[in-house]
Amino acid sequence: MSDSSSLARRLPILLTLVALGALARPAAAQVFEIGAGVSRACTGDSSGFCSDETGAMWALHGGLWVSRRWLINLRVATLPLPDATHSTPRDERFDRVTDPAVRVLPRIDITSRHRSRQLIGGEGLYHFAGPRRFGAVLGVGIGEVRNPMTLSCEPDGCEEVMRALGDRPGRLGSRGVGNLTFIAGVSAPAGSRVRISGGVRFHNFAGEGLSTTEAYAATGFRLGSF
Repeated sequence: MSDSSSLARRLPILLTLVALGALARPAAAQVFEIGAGVSRACTGDSSGFCSDETGAMWALHGGLWVSRRWLINLRVATLPLPDATHSTPRDERFDRVTDPAVRVLPRIDITSRHRSRQLIGGEGLYHFAGPRRFGAVLGVGIGEVRNPMTLSCEPDGCEEVMRALGDRPGRLGSRGVGNLTFIAGVSAPAGSRVRISGGVRFHNFAGEGLSTTEAYAATGFRLGSF
């Protein structure tokens, strides 16, 4: 089954929870919102919190206000990561290659370039004061996390060894894995249709290498009015 179909199966769960919450509120005109944001983000380490891989994460979102306090978002975010290199010393797997000169290499160096942490998912955000007043925001999201990269190696002929190790040179798309997000922040109006917000997002909290933590700031523009 494809990653996109897996995500499609998860989104209705979020939509159902948000819709149930919206039933307790007076009906309001449905208003769309589009926006963008930037975060200071980090990937997780063995502690499940922050590693030394930090940087600016860029995000786009599109959402629907199903009531004056519930916003359903589809959010896409990318955290560029620095290149990383590691060495693999010679072991019995080197003997599987056909080139005798490569077979006796003491090690190969594998470099990961064009790395990033990509997050995509749906979010349900509850605005305690609505979109037109200052107030707290809490939310939850579900989706996927990916870690695409481009692999290369040294010295010459090392590609055969990489294949023997179960890797391959070139662009790797990274299979998506589940991502659960918790959001806490504040939101305030900045005009009749513009909203600014800020806070924190915890993705796969305590999930070690799959976790991501971000302190975010975002702005949204409403297409329509309540």
